[in-house]
Amino acid sequence: MAILLRRGHQWLIPFVVRRPDMRSHPGQVGLPGGAIEIGETPWAAAAREAEEEIGVPARDLTPLGACGRVHLSVYNFAVLPFIAHLHDPSIRFQANPDELTAILEVPLRDLLNPERWSRDESGRLGHHFPVAGTAIWGLTARLLEDLLPPLARALDNS
Repeated sequence: MAILLRRGHQWLIPFVVRRPDMRSHPGQVGLPGGAIEIGETPWAAAAREAEEEIGVPARDLTPLGACGRVHLSVYNFAVLPFIAHLHDPSIRFQANPDELTAILEVPLRDLLNPERWSRDESGRLGHHFPVAGTAIWGLTARLLEDLLPPLARALDNS
């Protein structure tokens, strides 16, 4: 879930940094999210995962929409990325120590700036966004390709 939060004069999106000893995606930077539990809707799962991973009360998130489902044949699962708004700028994110080492609040304007993105043709990062000594790459970068254009249009119209 891409969570939009306005602190001061800038819009931010929190990203999680997974622990380096995690079985899946160790050390990677991603958006809060996870698996749907039995009986849950995709939105309820996304809101629950945001609460569990970064301490955002699910009731404080307003869904703004979802982008298209992305199927990952390598892992045999699909991702449905949501965009949500967190109205309360006083909320401070808290990384779940069982899964995360940090939470990065990345300015939306930086993510929308193509000059901030890089391409690593020789390595595993591919198209990526350098941030805080690490990078947003892989699936998260792919999801942002779908999530960022509608956010850019919304900012242009505001």
